[in-house]
Amino acid sequence: MKYKKSQIGWVALLIFALVIILPYLVYANQWGNNPLPSTPFLVLVLIFVVICFMFYKLKVELSGSILKLTYGIGLIRIKLKIDELERTEIVKTPWYYGLGIRITPKGMLYNIQGSKAVSIEYTSNGKRKLVMVGSPEPERLKEALEEHWKK
Repeated sequence: MKYKKSQIGWVALLIFALVIILPYLVYANQWGNNPLPSTPFLVLVLIFVVICFMFYKLKVELSGSILKLTYGIGLIRIKLKIDELERTEIVKTPWYYGLGIRITPKGMLYNIQGSKAVSIEYTSNGKRKLVMVGSPEPERLKEALEEHWKK
């Protein structure tokens, strides 16, 4: 069973929109005793726009024995080669684990929105690994993983 699902990180987009609008207001209204010059304003806005494009969505794709995770416009791509699937479980990630790519006590977390993820314990090149992949439909992702590796 193939699996392919994209989700947009509306919370992240809202936060980035606010972070971009605030410097614009400061620059346009020249607030404060030392107004913001145009070059730092443009650099700051450009940095946040690039970050926004890099992390506005997450596409999860299972094709064969490779689980591909693609963030935003595709500059950040993670390929998880799964030789043997040990265990999958739907988990609820705590809010303090955050969004994006995170190192947690329970392994790497790849998510963009929400608190549901699939915990995947697998073997790759003889090494055991544990990752959590956020998904709006974790049941379907878990089912697709288990169906591909059922014995």
